[in-house]
Formats: sequence, C-alpha cells, structure tokens
Amino acid sequence: MRTLSLEAIEPLFDGHVDLRRRPGSLQPLRLPVAELPFYDPFNRWVGSCATGCRLRFTTDTRRVVLSATQRLLANSNDGERRGAYDLFVDGRRIARGWGTGGAQISLEQGSAVGDEAFEIAFDDLPAGEKLVEIWLPQAATVSVTGLAIDDGASLSPAPDTRPRVLFHGSSITHGMEAEGATANWPAVAAGLAGVDHLNLGWAGSCLLSGLAARIIRDQRADAIVLKLGINVHSEGQLKDRVFVDSAHSMISIIRERHAGTPILVISPIYSPPREDDGQEGGPSLRQMRGLLEQVVEVRRRAGDAAISYLSGLDLFGPADIALLPDELHPNTEGYRLMGERFHALKLSGEGSLLGA
Repeated sequence: MRTLSLEAIEPLFDGHVDLRRRPGSLQPLRLPVAELPFYDPFNRWVGSCATGCRLRFTTDTRRVVLSATQRLLANSNDGERRGAYDLFVDGRRIARGWGTGGAQISLEQGSAVGDEAFEIAFDDLPAGEKLVEIWLPQAATVSVTGLAIDDGASLSPAPDTRPRVLFHGSSITHGMEAEGATANWPAVAAGLAGVDHLNLGWAGSCLLSGLAARIIRDQRADAIVLKLGINVHSEGQLKDRVFVDSAHSMISIIRERHAGTPILVISPIYSPPREDDGQEGGPSLRQMRGLLEQVVEVRRRAGDAAISYLSGLDLFGPADIALLPDELHPNTEGYRLMGERFHALKLSGEGSLLGA
C-alpha cells in the first residue's frame, strides 16, 4: 500500500471550520484555529471534537487505512459504545468500526489515558471508482497522520457541492451520546434528505454567543438551524431579558452575511427536571420555548420572512421519555427518531428549508 502525504490528505477534509496543522498531523476543528484562545478550555475541547468531520474522495482502491492520534470520551449514558468511524461508499453506509489504539479521556483524572496512536482499516471495498467518505467520531478529537490506499490506486478530492444545512446547538445537536459518527440527529436528517451538512453542535457550550454567531455567519450555508436554550439553563446563566437580547444579537450577526438564508430557531426538547424549574432566576425550558417563539415573531413582524420557529417538543417530547436515559440526552434510537422527524418536518415536501 502507499501512504498519501499530508499535502494530499488536506483537501480531502470536509465538515470542518478550520484545520490545525502540526508537524506530522492534520486536525479538523469546528472553531477557527486563530481564535482558540478566546474560548474556555471545555468549549475548546468540544469544538475540537470531530462531529460531522469526514474525509471525502473518489478512488478505485479496495482497501483504505487511516492512521491518527485519537482521544475518545468513551463514557455512555445508556451502555452504548461511543467512538465509531462510519464508512460510506457512493452515499451508503457500508461499515461501522472502532479501530485499534487511541487514548481514552478519564473524567475522573481529567486527562487522557493510554497511547493516542490509532489505526482503522476498511477492507473489501467495492471494485471500480467510487465516492468514499470516512466519518470521524463525534466523541473524540482526531489528528490524522496518514491515509493509505492500494498500490497503483487513484484518489482525488470530491468536494461536496450539494445544498448545505448548518446546525448549531448543544450536546443534543453534537450527539456525543450516539453510537456512530453519523448517528446524531443532524446527520440522520441530512442523510435522509441527501444534502450536505455542517454540525456546529458544541456540547455544553451553546451559549447564544457572539463568537459562535460569527463562525456561523462566515460559513457556506443554504439553511441555518439554531437549536438554542438548554445550555444556559444551568445556574440560570441568562435571565429572561438577557436571553432574549442574546438570541436577537446572535441572529443579527448571522444576518450580516446571510441576509435571506432560511433560519430555523428550535427551542429545547423535553427534559423532565427542567421543564418548569428555572435555576437561580433563569427561565425554565417551558419559558424558553415561549421566549424563542416571541423572538422569531418579532423579527418576522420586522420584515424577516426567512426566519421560522419550531418547538423542540415536535422533535422529542414527553412520549419519548424511554429514549432519554439521563433525562437530558437521547440515546442512539432517540437521536435517530429526532433526525427522522426533522427530515419529515423541515427537509422534505413543501415545508423544506431548502425549498420544495
């Protein structure tokens, strides 16, 4: 087999905001490298997790081997295994694998344990030229050190030119708890619709921030989905007045370069302990839904016909509680259900954000 140079690998990345270039490796990030010091350590870490990041190329190889350094948060809220790589050929998932090696992040020790060196091989790919996508795990940081293909095989970048939906939200959009790299709800929905997507879900870090709004503003997007609220519930981080102001500010920044792009604001999904409990004077989830609906209505009355609202309960409600093992995060089946519902409501038919 022959191993591609990092220069040849770099144009294969997709689903990222920036690349961190180190000697011997390339790490896809969902934050700008130059702005990393602007974020707190936890936000830097979740923005460095590879949710939605993939290698995308056309090739006639029958085998591909990816080498990297990996740090995986392996904890699960429902006994499911995290950290899977998903392999797609011509738009169809044909393999899900975990590879060998890599370090695991210990929440108890606050550090990574084990050798970070990692490798995963996908064998018996279909013969002939094909579109290959290797999706990196959403619960890990991954720095690619090599990509090997068969001797004599061809390979070229395959930029995704399909319409793109950009998603921003909390851990529920990040999908940290889902088993596979494409098992979070944005990936499920985009896959069903046959469109490209960028996942800017930041676990614990969707704070209605101007920094996030600037990143969203500067990305290519044919539709933008903002799933807001749950991460500012803890400790009442934003009282009603500041919550509304922050939501308007975020949308206004995005509108600077996406003046007519459809924006969908989604309120929090169901979470029993938080429905009516507003911590330290902050709004409860029930109140957040009302506030976000008002934000959208005010903007529509002001002339923004391209903004709309969707209650998070339409994606995941009280009847789905069996799929919410920690009363906050859906399990893999719950994420799949959310993705299917979002596809039916907002990425298909006359109600599609991308047009019928």
